[in-house]
Amino acid sequence: MQGTILPERWERIIELVENQGRASVEEIAQTLGVSRPTVRRDLTSIQRRGLIRRLRGGAERSEVARPAITLADSRRVNPVEKELIGRVAAGLVRPGDCVMLDGGFTTYQVARHLPVGDLTVVTNSLDVAQAIATRKDVSLVVLGGLLLVESGATSGPTTESQIAELAADKAILGANAFSPEDGLFADMQLVAEVKKAMIRSCSEIIVVADASKLGKSALYRAAPLDAIGTLVTDDRADEAALEEIRQAGVKVVVASRSEDLTNLPLTPS
Repeated sequence: MQGTILPERWERIIELVENQGRASVEEIAQTLGVSRPTVRRDLTSIQRRGLIRRLRGGAERSEVARPAITLADSRRVNPVEKELIGRVAAGLVRPGDCVMLDGGFTTYQVARHLPVGDLTVVTNSLDVAQAIATRKDVSLVVLGGLLLVESGATSGPTTESQIAELAADKAILGANAFSPEDGLFADMQLVAEVKKAMIRSCSEIIVVADASKLGKSALYRAAPLDAIGTLVTDDRADEAALEEIRQAGVKVVVASRSEDLTNLPLTPS
């Protein structure tokens, strides 16, 4: 399943179910303009992949995170929220900081909106590197290693050993899933190990995750909740889950579409 591009109709069904928590066959059929038998067949196929949980007459959100998708696919899932989260998280970076960024569309948005200043950025993501490669105020360190083509990020022992030689102020990490009980998850062991290495090498850990990633788990645990300093998410997140995360000592920053972003540090054009 890794890297598989789901049919567009399935993507729309999954998005509808995830956004609402659950949806009926009738509701899905009306929203997508297809027959109820078609919806039932789709729900059965999607459930086999662990992406939703089938109910009598409909489906509900799965508690297991979706399998890996490519960065290109990720750009199509909640892009507005991910850019807003990226802008807000970038505002937590201060001039002079050394920041580690791993791969993913949300961390790519962080890179795009990093404030003007004397920054050092360490990344294993080609997309993050490309976003800031021409900035004269940023010293860029690109980590080598095995390139994961689907995500455009390096991983493996070479990447991890290079990270171990460095010390940074902040790590800003994406999430395949983030659980109030169990912390940060990744969908691949190689990805989880890079996150672990960055956490060990940084003083402050910031996780960026849109609401669809919260309250879920994935196969590989990257960090317990008490290793995370700050979570930046969007205003669709379940407030009960956010309060549970706060009670665990994690600072929660909620990026809202209605939020006034004029006070964020300036970013280059």
